[in-house]
Amino acid sequence: MTSSGSIELLGLGISPVDIFVSMERHPARGKKIDGLSGSRLIAGGGPVPTALCTFAKLGGGRTALVAAYGDDWWGTLARQELERFGVDHSRCIIRKRCPSALAFAWVETVSGDRTIVLDSDPRLYIHPGDIVLRGLPRPRLIHLDGRHLEAGVKLARWGRQIGARIMLDIGSLRNRVDDLFPYLDFFVCADQYAGHYFRTRSPERAAAGFRKMGIPEVVVTSGTAGSFGIDAEGKQVPQKAFTVDVVDVTGAGDVFHGAYLFGIHKGWDMVRKLRFASAAAALKCRRRGARDGIPTYRQTINFLAGRENYHA
Repeated sequence: MTSSGSIELLGLGISPVDIFVSMERHPARGKKIDGLSGSRLIAGGGPVPTALCTFAKLGGGRTALVAAYGDDWWGTLARQELERFGVDHSRCIIRKRCPSALAFAWVETVSGDRTIVLDSDPRLYIHPGDIVLRGLPRPRLIHLDGRHLEAGVKLARWGRQIGARIMLDIGSLRNRVDDLFPYLDFFVCADQYAGHYFRTRSPERAAAGFRKMGIPEVVVTSGTAGSFGIDAEGKQVPQKAFTVDVVDVTGAGDVFHGAYLFGIHKGWDMVRKLRFASAAAALKCRRRGARDGIPTYRQTINFLAGRENYHA
């Protein structure tokens, strides 16, 4: 494996296949219900891969993913799903006699809310030795999800050395990711993680806390409550969430990250990045699955140019 020049965005993270089924309402504990006829959907998923697909569809340029798959049909499908968006998966790792990761999603049609269970074999964990730096293209941006912590630190350290800017996505409480903080230029996390980390319900306080830890630019997302960011100059930027006819919120946060990375790539200020990313995330929610609803750049701009409705 040899390097192939430079790219705009390199990602490292889990890359499951999503298996969706819709129902009117989630079942009560211990109950059995029928899913809606014809609602089954099988599609590519994962926070970092979906962000890369978003960045590519918006026109951000060349992207590449480092992920691990089993040598099965599901892994082949996951890589084919990346190819739909032009995401390079040639640096991905194939584990022999190992099942690929699957994510099982229940989507409630009344609210668009979803519940997801990830089934990922421990052998899919990416270790630092799996990352061959001399075989990687030189990216301008690196996007991480914190799942493969030690490998992520190795990639982030290398990124700093070559002048890449690094962003971390944390959506929920999982493993400790503090070792990545010294390498970050951008941290975009969900309020569930930020609030628990600082034991506060205030996105503003949480964002300020991460900034005090030395992370230059921080955004805390809060679903329909919008997002709040503090840029590298210390400017505080609130952004309301846009309203759309919601079908499925799966992948909305991942699309937000991809659109925010696109804004970084374009050199936009935080006000513009947050507004654009919020619009792209809202538009995704009009379609089922994590990726089918990813908007184009023109669709997002046209949406922003129209009448704007926000969640209260």
